[in-house]
Amino acid sequence: MSAVPWIADLLEQTNRELAGTDARVYRRMAEHLQRSNSALQDLQDPHPEGTTQAPIALLGKGSFLKQSVASLKRLCKEHGIKGYSKLQKVALAKVLERHGVTPPPPPLESFTKKELIALVRQLLGER
Repeated sequence: MSAVPWIADLLEQTNRELAGTDARVYRRMAEHLQRSNSALQDLQDPHPEGTTQAPIALLGKGSFLKQSVASLKRLCKEHGIKGYSKLQKVALAKVLERHGVTPPPPPLESFTKKELIALVRQLLGER
């Protein structure tokens, strides 16, 4: 008979610990979501505090030749250009230029670690 209250106490203690753990997890998730939302809003703001350029402008002037063939074909599709499916990179670039498409900035994968760190510092307003 003495084992029954002990099991009930153990179950109650376990439930309290789980509830506390869940609350901590939910608080951390809420904080993470708030930080993520704030970061997204900062990216959408064309002129975050301390900078005079849009964050995307920090990546530099775009070049079609720094893009992948897949991204060039996607640009052709987005701009309603026909007959691009069998073209190679240089030909795709020429077609896009002819249609007045602005080249996107270089992909992040093309930057070195040092360049990425400099971009983040510039974005945050550090020198």
